[in-house]
Amino acid sequence: MEQITNVITVRKSLAWLQKIHLGPILGTALVYDALAELSRILASTPNSVTPVWPPDGFAVGIALLCGKGVLPGVFLGSFGANIQAFWDSRNLITLLLSTVAVLGIAAGTTAGTQLGTFLFKQSTRNRYPFNQVSDTIRFLVYAGLLGPVVNATMGVGMLAAAGKIDFFEHAPSTWLTWWVSNVAGIFILTPLILSGYRYLKLNQLSCRNLSQLIFHVLNRKIVNPHSFQGVLSRLGIKVIPSKEIEFLFLCLSVFLISFSAFWNGQSIAYVLIPLLIWAVFRFGDLGANLTVFLISLMAILGTVRGLGSFASPHLNQSLIGLQSFIVVVVFTSLILTATLAEQNTAKVKLDQAFADLKVANHVLEHQARTLIQQNRTLERTLEELKFTQAQMVQSEKMSALGNLIAGVAHEINNPIGFLNGSIENAEEYANYLLEHIRLYQKQYPEPGRDIVEHAEDIDLEFLEEDFPKLFESMHNATDRVTGISKSLRAFTRSDTDQKVSAQLTENLESTILILKYRLKATKHRSEIRVIRNYEDSPEIYCFPGQMNQVFMNILANAIDAIDEFAMEQSLENLPARSYQITVTTKLETNQIVIGIADNAKGMDEATIARVFDHLFTTKGVNQGTGIGLSIAQEIVVTKHGGSIDVQSQLNQGTEFLIRLPIDS
Repeated sequence: MEQITNVITVRKSLAWLQKIHLGPILGTALVYDALAELSRILASTPNSVTPVWPPDGFAVGIALLCGKGVLPGVFLGSFGANIQAFWDSRNLITLLLSTVAVLGIAAGTTAGTQLGTFLFKQSTRNRYPFNQVSDTIRFLVYAGLLGPVVNATMGVGMLAAAGKIDFFEHAPSTWLTWWVSNVAGIFILTPLILSGYRYLKLNQLSCRNLSQLIFHVLNRKIVNPHSFQGVLSRLGIKVIPSKEIEFLFLCLSVFLISFSAFWNGQSIAYVLIPLLIWAVFRFGDLGANLTVFLISLMAILGTVRGLGSFASPHLNQSLIGLQSFIVVVVFTSLILTATLAEQNTAKVKLDQAFADLKVANHVLEHQARTLIQQNRTLERTLEELKFTQAQMVQSEKMSALGNLIAGVAHEINNPIGFLNGSIENAEEYANYLLEHIRLYQKQYPEPGRDIVEHAEDIDLEFLEEDFPKLFESMHNATDRVTGISKSLRAFTRSDTDQKVSAQLTENLESTILILKYRLKATKHRSEIRVIRNYEDSPEIYCFPGQMNQVFMNILANAIDAIDEFAMEQSLENLPARSYQITVTTKLETNQIVIGIADNAKGMDEATIARVFDHLFTTKGVNQGTGIGLSIAQEIVVTKHGGSIDVQSQLNQGTEFLIRLPIDS
């Protein structure tokens, strides 16, 4: 059991070791040591004081990029960098004390780096620190100012404990120098590392292609193949893009101004401010950080050699001036960069908002057009629905009228049949009586006086002559009523689902008969005469009931037009005006043409253009529905495959021409 526990413990230890990536840790330690050695070589003062400590800037940058997994490398690098400076092998005690001091300094460096990066990540949710002013300030405060406090405090404490410095006499100044050098190192190097890594990542570049890297670092744009530079490139002539030339000119200007200010002692350092602004606005955060690095490098190298405007007989005064200048330059550069990034982000968001608004506007316009189209469709549907409803109402009226007329015709047929039979019997009886009277006259040629007087009173000779004529008139009357009944039945016949053979002249006559009461004279006009011009025409297959409705609508409109025209005429013209409706049938090529014309007022062009539109009427309120002619057109064109046209002239009259195919 104990062996199993030991095996599990060993496996857990190996699993923990597998999580440690030695490559990044060793790389971090080596770079940290190299930067430390380079700083001592280039930037150490005669008193072996380094005004700027770039290794801490590298430690913060690599910790922000790679996380806490590289902190052991920071510890090893700090231990290696400081063991040379504080190693004391005079005896075992000094050796142990110096070793413990260096371990404490390395622990302080690691703790300060961890604290600063942790606070910054927690407050910004690991965002890029130079896109917002608030994030930039958090980076400067947490990673740049607060983290080095731990580093400097533990470092000075370890040196005092090891007896390297006097705690009460040198500790405050040493702590301040230590802290400011770490702050300057973080301010200078960490932004350059972060912005460079971000640029490489955004552009998907690799350090293997150095020329491509340099061009993209300078924000190089693709050369247009049709431009002058593109033509030279195709000819094999390499041309440096204008953006690179501008950046090289900027770097040259920074170098010359920095050399004059920090190496020759000329008071022109303020000229670097517009150059720094130039770098921020033209080359972004990476260009600005490169410019700051160049300015800081020139200032440090000049100051540690006792040159330039910051050089002073007092070392601390020189270091404070140099470090303050570097901090101010870095702070100004980073704040300007963050402000410009916020403006660019706001502009992008604004452009995106305008683009979204434009898209939304297009969508709304499309929806508006769709709604307008749907509204028009609904309006047409509503009009068709109204027309259909009106047509149904009209059909119901015609059906009711047909049922009424059919009932009347049926009721008439019964008494007419009875009258016909009775008249025939009465005529036969009368003939028998007259024949009987003649026999009496023949047998009794000398009638009595009473009989003679009664014969004179009743005018027997006239009765004998007129009695047969009376029966003939009665026969004619009943025949006429029978004809009217047949016409009514023909007008109200029900259509089947299929067309049937019909003689259209009979339909016309039936319709005229129905409207005969409206043809009579009124107080405003004389009688309307109906002139019939019928040619012999064959029967055609049609829906007779529907054709009756067509004839009814057109004839009724003709009568209405004559009545309206008569109302407008003066009383003097009343006797002289003759009103008529002419009904014509004739044969044309494979079709029958039915013409119905009146001599009323006629129509203008605008009315002719709309005469077949449903719900269009020129009649007054409650006098017309506006669907009669549209129904007629529907029946003729759609149901029978024919055509219906109108011809009209003002003060001449109107004629409707209906053409129906014979072979339909």
